[in-house]
Amino acid sequence: MTKYYRAGYNAVRKHSSTAYVIMSNRLGPADPKELFPLASGFTRSVIDVHYYNLYSDSFKRMSVQQNIDFVNTNQSAQLSQVTTSNGPLTFVGEWAAEWELHRRATKLDYQNFAKAQLQVYERANFGWAYWTLKNVHNHWSLEWMINNGYISLESNPTSGSRFGDEVSSATLDSV
Repeated sequence: MTKYYRAGYNAVRKHSSTAYVIMSNRLGPADPKELFPLASGFTRSVIDVHYYNLYSDSFKRMSVQQNIDFVNTNQSAQLSQVTTSNGPLTFVGEWAAEWELHRRATKLDYQNFAKAQLQVYERANFGWAYWTLKNVHNHWSLEWMINNGYISLESNPTSGSRFGDEVSSATLDSV
C-alpha cells in the first residue's frame, strides 16, 4: 500500500506543490497509524479515517450508551493517535449517525450519538465529511438529519461551541 500512495503522491506533485494528498487507511481492523510514517515524510499530506458503529457483531451487543462511550473512548483515542502537531493532517472522511440499534433507538438516542461523534470528529485538523448530503435512508442523509433536528451544526453563542446542552435543529441555509 505504501508503494501505491508514494506513486500517487509523486504523481500529484508533478502537477501541484500545494494540493493536499489524502491517503486513506484500510477499512476494517487495521493499525490507524499504518500510513503515518509514509505520510509524515510528505508535505501537505492527509490521513483519512472512517468511523462507523456498524459492520461488526460487537456493535450489535452494545447499548446506546456503550455505542456513545465507544465513540468517546475508542474512536477518540484512535483519532488522537493520528492527529499530531508535527505529522500529517487528519480527515474523518466518512461517518454517519447510524448504528446497529436503529430499530431500538429513539430520536434523543440518535441526537446524543451524533453529538458525541461531532464532538470527537471535529478534532480532526483537516475536518470531517458525513457519508452523504442526501440519501433515501434517513440517518445516512446529512440534509435529513439536520432538517429533522437530529444533528445541529450551529454554534452555541454562549460557549462558542457547536454543542449546547440540547441538540437544536438547523437548516442547510445556515450550513
